[in-house]
Amino acid sequence: MRYSATTPETRGQMLAEIGVNSVADLLKSIPDAVRMNRPLEVAGPLAEADLRAHLESIKTSRPRVSFVGAGLYDHYIPAPVESLCARSEWVTSYTPYQPELAQGTLAMYYEFQTYMARLTGQEIANGGMYDGSTALAEAVLMAMRIRPKADPIIFVSDAVHPQYRAVLATYMRFVGVEIATMSHDPKSGRTLDLPAEEAQSKAIAVIFQSPNYFGVIEELEGVAADAFKIGVCTEALSMAVLPPLPVDIMVGDAQSFGIPMQLGGPTAGFFATRKEWVRKLPGRLVGRTVDAKGEEAFCITLATREQFIRREKATSNICTSSGLMCLRATVYLSLLGGAGLTRLAESCAKTTRYFVDGLAKLGIKRAHDGAFFNEVVLDARAATGLYEKLLAKDILLGLPLADLGPAYRDHYLFAATEQHYSRAEAILEEVRSLA
Repeated sequence: MRYSATTPETRGQMLAEIGVNSVADLLKSIPDAVRMNRPLEVAGPLAEADLRAHLESIKTSRPRVSFVGAGLYDHYIPAPVESLCARSEWVTSYTPYQPELAQGTLAMYYEFQTYMARLTGQEIANGGMYDGSTALAEAVLMAMRIRPKADPIIFVSDAVHPQYRAVLATYMRFVGVEIATMSHDPKSGRTLDLPAEEAQSKAIAVIFQSPNYFGVIEELEGVAADAFKIGVCTEALSMAVLPPLPVDIMVGDAQSFGIPMQLGGPTAGFFATRKEWVRKLPGRLVGRTVDAKGEEAFCITLATREQFIRREKATSNICTSSGLMCLRATVYLSLLGGAGLTRLAESCAKTTRYFVDGLAKLGIKRAHDGAFFNEVVLDARAATGLYEKLLAKDILLGLPLADLGPAYRDHYLFAATEQHYSRAEAILEEVRSLA
């Protein structure tokens, strides 16, 4: 339900229209015997997230708890995000080709680009992609444009999200590029099985994800200095506290920034790289300039999509964009600010550590010893049947990883966020009672 604000003047007009003097006059039909006749006694004010959690606890005695991440994360979305993004000026499928009609939308795209460039540590970012997986595929296509003489092969870590790798395989199938897989170390969870440096240097690109699919922070050990490197990030919040990856192109998904999980999508991808390659960048790019009056203005610039230039010269064919999702991310980031985003990321990391330590005491330990942010693989072989018992109590321990092979049977990909903080102790107590 949308909130419509009223003023004393508008309330007075409505009361006059129906012929009463005050709101109290509307309640005269209620007998005095059943009226409270005193202010309602309520507890003191709460932060928005705490208030919503309190109301949820009243609504149901057992709220559903999910620790599934794997590319979609349950972060709290402040109410202003919903309110601002529901305004009719924003909810449109119109592409802002005419700057004189779309300064607000163009300014939003520009701010999104600025946020993504700062978070990734890159020089420029575009106005968004469909999602993280298609952003990765477009990054390889861009690498092919930059390195036309490279060997038609890419080296991809098997610790990159499986769905991202599946989308990448679909793209590469039609451009004649071979995909060679680099294996991760079962002990640390990091990618260690790298090819020779010469092979890396001659390839189109070497691709890593950090934190990777298993939640482990990669260190890019053994990567050739002159290899073309593409970095992937599915938990964008991690960029608030982790140093930027030393890569040539950084892509990922901005879902953690104010975008609901909503059954898997839509989300918004981000794409950031060096300024020298700006003309090879896919998607839209919004620039800031001045108009004829010398005032600040925004417009789509350096357009290289097939709608602007010859199809065979286009750098991408992105048409319907994820602009509304980019708007949500932009509003979310502007509300939190740099310090707020850092505190939130630290809270998620601490909450995850709390659960990891608590579960370890029950025999449910991490499968890898590499550093992590807010996602880990849990080895639950010592607690057979616990996953099913918790599921019966509406607690989803994580994403089962049995489809990765026998080594990951009874292993679960577990992610915690600030949404789990207030209930952490109660959840662990429930797990103890069932273990």
